[in-house]
Amino acid sequence: MNVTPTHPMLDSYYSQDLVFFSILVAVLASYTALTMTSRVSQSRGRAAVLWLAGGAFAMGLGIWSMHFIGMLAFNLPIALGYDLTLTGLSLVAAIGSSAFALWLVSRPQLPWHQILFGAVLMGAGIATMHYIGMAAMKITPGIHYLPGLFILSILIAVFASGAALWIAFRLRNSSPRAFFSKALASLVMGAAIIGMHYTGMAAAQFPAESLCGALYTGLNTQWLATVVIIVTLAVFAIAFVLSMLDATPPGYSPPCTRPTTSCSSWRSMTA
Repeated sequence: MNVTPTHPMLDSYYSQDLVFFSILVAVLASYTALTMTSRVSQSRGRAAVLWLAGGAFAMGLGIWSMHFIGMLAFNLPIALGYDLTLTGLSLVAAIGSSAFALWLVSRPQLPWHQILFGAVLMGAGIATMHYIGMAAMKITPGIHYLPGLFILSILIAVFASGAALWIAFRLRNSSPRAFFSKALASLVMGAAIIGMHYTGMAAAQFPAESLCGALYTGLNTQWLATVVIIVTLAVFAIAFVLSMLDATPPGYSPPCTRPTTSCSSWRSMTA
């Protein structure tokens, strides 16, 4: 992989509607992750494993979808396609990173050294997802990366992961009604994910003679954006509804409407 451009590069531009959807998906993925974190940390045994698996899939799909929609928003004066195997590997990297993140923030305690360790691993996973996704285009003679922006994109991924882990851990035991706290945190996390992706895209330079090796054997981009958006939003909706069905704040008991003398016994029966 070349890292410095030495000859003319292709001009690129973005489809604004797909950029908007990529931002929306990033925020929704962040909100879903925060909601799933609460369910994983409050569950035990098999239920915790199921929530972890489902949460990792929903969160990983969301992060990957944001990346892939952002890729589809990117336009060059040459036709593009995406290798199916490499695209699938980038999705696996996103789900794996999400599973690790959910597992980590579901631990009883999360000291700073674990946040730092987790940030490096999760950030590396997100960066791996991004650059495998870029490689899925199979550009020849190869994509040139500007060193400064390339390194910055990885640093953003690491710092964003650290912030996401800290936020998720702090909000994991919040009331299901704490919508505004999670919404604000989702905006912060979504902005970090967006920042990493588009910094990585800005680092990529395509030589004027570039050809896409995945054009005829890869995924068809004409309908792919619509499918990815619909499937992702459906997964988010299902994950959100499931996480809300049996969600109650930790230690919460219904207000006692019975006489004062029977309050303690009533709460013990409904605990």
